[in-house]
Amino acid sequence: MKLHILGLALGLSFATQASDDFDLTDMMPATANTPIEGSENVTVKGDVVVSPSDANTAVAVAHQALLEDDEDGVKMIQVGSGTGILSIGSASYTTYNNNNATLLSKRGAYNKAYLIAKKQLTENMKGVDVTCSNLANTTLDVIDSGNEGVANTKDTMKEACKESVSGSLAGFVTFDVNDNTESKTVRVSLISTPKTRAQISRNSGAVVVNTAPNSIFKQVVADIKNGVLPPVGAKVLSDANTGETILLGYGSSIIRGNKNSSVARKLKELAKRQSQTRARAALLATMKGEKVYWQGSFDEKQMEGATQFEYTDPDLQDPQQVKVLDDERTEFLNQVKSSDEYATIAKGKLPAGVNTKSFKSTDGNWQYTVAVYAPSLEAAAKKANSEMVEKIQGTGVVSNTGRKIKAHGGKNEKGENSKAASGQVSKKGDL
Repeated sequence: MKLHILGLALGLSFATQASDDFDLTDMMPATANTPIEGSENVTVKGDVVVSPSDANTAVAVAHQALLEDDEDGVKMIQVGSGTGILSIGSASYTTYNNNNATLLSKRGAYNKAYLIAKKQLTENMKGVDVTCSNLANTTLDVIDSGNEGVANTKDTMKEACKESVSGSLAGFVTFDVNDNTESKTVRVSLISTPKTRAQISRNSGAVVVNTAPNSIFKQVVADIKNGVLPPVGAKVLSDANTGETILLGYGSSIIRGNKNSSVARKLKELAKRQSQTRARAALLATMKGEKVYWQGSFDEKQMEGATQFEYTDPDLQDPQQVKVLDDERTEFLNQVKSSDEYATIAKGKLPAGVNTKSFKSTDGNWQYTVAVYAPSLEAAAKKANSEMVEKIQGTGVVSNTGRKIKAHGGKNEKGENSKAASGQVSKKGDL
């Protein structure tokens, strides 16, 4: 099944034609253990959710299945127009006496969940490199005399595996986020569909329709008021009047508290700058793509055995010099170590006209920023720049008259000559 799913991802996930079947505006996140209307028309085959026509219900079923599994994972959504991929990542955080530490732990959890979700999307599309070694060893030491026989047995096992994922990822958006304050876990869901991939790949610089900048920002603000402002990720909007695609990148930072009002102001400024940079980076990642890397490994060692005798001198191991134990001694020990390393790199230049809008959460703990791009904004910015350059350079006639510099003469014994600094600098006693 895994090979079949990977084949679907590689063959269908990069469709270039947008499809109205995958309209994220109409898609709603599901809730665990809640009936979904129309789910009887959706077929679930392992990690693939198939619906002949209803993409909204298919996405809801896939989302609910991941929630009910209560673990990170990926679901493929297959409809007539193409394949969508839904990925959920989660992470836990800790609460502390210092609220700054609690908020930093929570934002760190959001970032980790975001990285896990991106790693899973990349893994699904690109595959995983795997290297494993497995070693087992059995020893048997038996001594028999004319009176009795004793034996020691020992089994050891060592297993070491490394996995890695690397690839470029673009055209994904945030589907939903959730903070469960009871379990102290956060969840981030990302989705990539034929529509998001096509909208983003063909959007940059292509002015198909012209939308007034004020209209764009009104729509962005309305979307924020009516929905959820996520701490990480990106989103695609369509202007209600013109249909122009608007791309949003989200960034956040916690606003650290401090009893010193001057320090508190500086911390607020820092939070704003951080959230703006993160928003622009999120927009760049979904527009231009980013490199995603993950490396995971584990080392497991195990030993078990039974001991009936001990050598008097372990170095010599003389079978005539042994101590027979009254009771057989059994041993078992297992140790496992694991590690996961996630990394993403987004590098490039955002188009002209990208604007940022910053907001504070109602409780004053979070600073959010939305980086907004639309072809109309880019065109307006380029036009303004062109007009400015034209003004600076001027449009009138530039004079080219002049003369050759005089290189000879000019000496004047009575010319202006004010006295420069003069006097002792170091005291003789200091030398």
